[in-house]
Amino acid sequence: MARGLLENEAELSKRQLHLLMQVSTIFNSSLDFYAVIQSVIEETVSVIDAADGGVLFLYDDERKRLKVAGSTGFRKKTVNEVLLQSGESMTGLAFEKKETLHFKTNLEVEEAMKTMTPQNATLYHQSADDLPMSTICIPIIKEDDCTGVIVLDQFNLEKEFTKDDIRLVEAISSQAAIALMNANLYRNKEASLQKLKQFNKTMINQNESLSKSVETHHALSDIGMNEGSFQEICSYLTNSIGKTVMIFDPFGEVKASSNSEWPSTENLQKMILKHLNTIKQKKHEVEVFHAKEDFLLFPLGRLSFPLGYLAIISESLPLTRFEHSAVFHACTVAGLQLMKQEAEHKERQRLTGELIINLLSAQEEEADLSYLADRLQADWNDFFTVAVLDVPQEVEQGHEEWLRSCIHASISHLLQKGDTKLLVTEWGRQIVILFHDAHGVESSIVSVNRFIRDFKALTSSITSEKMCRIGIGKSVKGIRALDQSFSEAKKTIKFLERFTFAGYSSWYGEIGALRLLLNNKEEELANYALEYLSPLLAYEKRRKGELFQTLFVYLSTGQDIKNASEQLHVHVNTMNYRIQRIQEILSINFNDPADLLNIQVACNIYRYLFEA
Repeated sequence: MARGLLENEAELSKRQLHLLMQVSTIFNSSLDFYAVIQSVIEETVSVIDAADGGVLFLYDDERKRLKVAGSTGFRKKTVNEVLLQSGESMTGLAFEKKETLHFKTNLEVEEAMKTMTPQNATLYHQSADDLPMSTICIPIIKEDDCTGVIVLDQFNLEKEFTKDDIRLVEAISSQAAIALMNANLYRNKEASLQKLKQFNKTMINQNESLSKSVETHHALSDIGMNEGSFQEICSYLTNSIGKTVMIFDPFGEVKASSNSEWPSTENLQKMILKHLNTIKQKKHEVEVFHAKEDFLLFPLGRLSFPLGYLAIISESLPLTRFEHSAVFHACTVAGLQLMKQEAEHKERQRLTGELIINLLSAQEEEADLSYLADRLQADWNDFFTVAVLDVPQEVEQGHEEWLRSCIHASISHLLQKGDTKLLVTEWGRQIVILFHDAHGVESSIVSVNRFIRDFKALTSSITSEKMCRIGIGKSVKGIRALDQSFSEAKKTIKFLERFTFAGYSSWYGEIGALRLLLNNKEEELANYALEYLSPLLAYEKRRKGELFQTLFVYLSTGQDIKNASEQLHVHVNTMNYRIQRIQEILSINFNDPADLLNIQVACNIYRYLFEA
């Protein structure tokens, strides 16, 4: 009988050794980490007759939890979500103690599982129909550290785990530790190889991008060196980055576009004008982005007051590194082109300044005047009109620079857009415009008035702030009479500075007799005006009527009752009644030339002193 027992044990050991070798072969058949994990638990369950299901837990260093890495005999969707702490349930106890634990009965299993968190308990019950009848937990030990736990569950009462099963699973656990370590090393090696491949791919892409970037920079530089057009810059940049490119002047007018059918530029123009106003607040920006409209705007030339803008219009934004580099180089080339144009404009300003100096000089040289007039392409016999633009002195220095830049940019914009002939220069703090026209005085007046109107409209589109006062001298025949128009323009500025706010403009002739008031003190002028008008002002304050306005309109129409009544939208009889009441209140008679003159002067003084 003893001999029979020995033969049975030998046969069992032989079978276990065969199974262990078979499991080891399967473990080493793959270096795929996740394939090895699944094979460990599946082969372990298959060689242990009493095992109906099993789970392999591995310790997650980041979460500090035991995480399901492989399972069989359970519903994977829920069991895979179980995360156990060290010491939690049967698995956590085996991990904590680093020793094999055998829970022999259903009661022992149930008692150990009471330490599970409510969430883990719910997940377990969703993954299995019943609690195990018996469970063995074998830790996976690697270099004295527990890296995981093999858990085998018995659900069938007819079977039970034996000591030989436990020894076999412990042997499998040792093999599993080696297999997992090799698989992990292989996974790390594969990850390193993938990183190296990705690095090589990145380097190749960067080299290609760098080569393309250098080629683009050389091509754009050649366009700049050869004084290529803005259209060439737009076209080349579009070919390089595959996006529509447009170049605008400082006020949103299109100078060039790579797309023959221009997209709507209304929103772009609004953004440009908004940016100019932002710069006034000293908030300089290198790049202006408006994601909703899918475009980018880049200032050209300088940030204090851009000479223009380059726009990128595309649905695929933002730009790549190469595209950014190409766009900024194009901005540099386009900016240099604009700065060159500005330098030419400043040279013309310098020559215009010299021309004025020579004309005002008592010892003017005929040769110098001829040279300057020829350089400026101005006919000596044209009709010349001088306008002086005066920036208010009360503004801050940085803001004054912005105003001056805006004025010069506005003049340049209108000069390129229209057919008005003019020269510009700076005279101290003031900006001087020399209009010249070959068609006579009336044509000169029309041309100057149109330009001043357009200038005010353009600057008001940027800011509601009134930029400057504008004094205009009379139109004179021939360049030698220019000093007369210049003198009148300066006198007009002096008058406007004293009696009006910024934003006013006037011809010298429009001031009329009021120019004589420049020699009187403001207090004396105010007393004169109020001496004649105070009775009417007092009456208006008590009655809240409209007689004061009626008086001004009546005088401005040359005492034309019908015209004045139409402007005020009242009946002629009402107008006659109001005029009669005004005469009674002021004790004057409009038919008396002396009374009429005094009241006209008083009204004009009042308007300039108080209504300005």
